[in-house]
Amino acid sequence: MENLKGTVEALTDWLVKNQWVVVEDILTAVWRDGIPDSPLSRDPALVTVVRSETKMLFARTVRGVRDSLQEPVRSPEARHIARIAALHETPLNDLVASYRIAHGVVQDAFFQAAHEVDLPEADVLPGLQHCCSRLSHLMALVTELVTDEYTEAVRASTMDENTLRLQAVRTVLNHADSAAELPFYDLNAEHVAVVASGAAARTLAEFARERGDSALSVFVDRGVVWAWFSSVGPEQVHEAVLERTPHIRLGTGGPGKGVRGFRQAHREARSAYHVCDQTERRSAHFYEVAPEVIGMADVDAARSLVHRHLGQLVGGGSRHSVLRKTLETYLASGQSARSAALKLGLTERTVANRLQAARALLPPHTELSSLELALSLRLRSLVTGQSSDT
Repeated sequence: MENLKGTVEALTDWLVKNQWVVVEDILTAVWRDGIPDSPLSRDPALVTVVRSETKMLFARTVRGVRDSLQEPVRSPEARHIARIAALHETPLNDLVASYRIAHGVVQDAFFQAAHEVDLPEADVLPGLQHCCSRLSHLMALVTELVTDEYTEAVRASTMDENTLRLQAVRTVLNHADSAAELPFYDLNAEHVAVVASGAAARTLAEFARERGDSALSVFVDRGVVWAWFSSVGPEQVHEAVLERTPHIRLGTGGPGKGVRGFRQAHREARSAYHVCDQTERRSAHFYEVAPEVIGMADVDAARSLVHRHLGQLVGGGSRHSVLRKTLETYLASGQSARSAALKLGLTERTVANRLQAARALLPPHTELSSLELALSLRLRSLVTGQSSDT
C-alpha cells in the first residue's frame, strides 16, 4: 500500500511539473477534434477564458487522482465552461466529447510519466491502474456536473435579456444576409467595434449603455464584452474606458459601414484583442497591429522570418534591447539618423554607433533598409513571448 501511494505521488508530481505542456495538448486536441467550430475555440477572448479554466480544472483533477478523495466533485471551472458553451450554442454532445478527449490526453500523460519517472518496475503497473481508474471516476463525475450545468444554463437563457441580444447579434455575424436587422441597434450606420475583457469589460458595457441607441454591447462571458458604436471613434472609446479602469485589455476595429462593416469591424476588433493578449499590450486598433495579425495567422512562418532577419538581435539582454529600439526608431524615421537622434534624445553619433553595433549582430545578408527587417522587429515579441523592451 505504501509503495502504491509513493508511485501515485511520483506520477502525479510529474504531471504537475509538466502541466503547461499537458494542458496545451488537451486544448489542441479539444479545439481540433471536439469543438472546432465553437466560439470557445475560435474567439480570442473566449479562448483565453477556456485556457485559464482548463489549467485550474487540470490541477484540480490531478489532486483528485493523487488524494483519492471521495467527496463529490465541485468544479467551478467545469461549471463556467459549461455555461459559456450553452451561451454560445455549442452542442452538449460536443462538449461532453471534449471531456472524453481530454480524458484520453491526461491518461496518455500518465503513461508518459511512467516512462520518464524512475520507479521500480513492479510498482509501475499498479500505479498506472490506480491513476487511470481514479481518473475515469473523476471524469465521469465532471461530465455529469457539466451536463447538469449546461442544461440549467439553457433553461435560464430563455429568460435572460443579454442572452437573447447575443443570439440576435450572432445571427447577424454568422450569416451573409446583407438585409439583416437588429431591433436595438442601427446596422446601417458606420460602426466601430470593440472587444474587452476583465475589469474593462464592465466599463465598456457601461459606456455603451450611456450612448443609448447609438451603441450596442453584449456580454459573451461574465468578463468579456463585444460592443459596437456608431457615434464615437476608437480613440474616444479607449480614453473613456481607460479613464474609469486603469488596467485594460481592449481591441478595436473599424470604422465600417452597414451590415458588412458591422461584421468586418468586429473581426478586426477580435484580431486586435488577440494581439494584445499575446503581446500584453493594453489596447490596440486593428490598423496599428495588422502586421502582427498577419503574423499570428502563421506563427511558424513568422518565427522563421524573425530569426532569419534578426539573428543575434532576437534575444540578449538590455544592450540588445537598446539596439533594437534604436533600429526601430531609425526605420520609423525614414532611415534618418538625425531624425532618430531627435526622437531618442541622443546625438547623431551615438545613433550611428548603435546602428553599427546592431548591424554586427544581424545576419550578413540583412540590409538595414529592408522591409523584412522592419517586419521582423515588429513580430519579435509575438513569436518570442517577450515584450518589445526585453
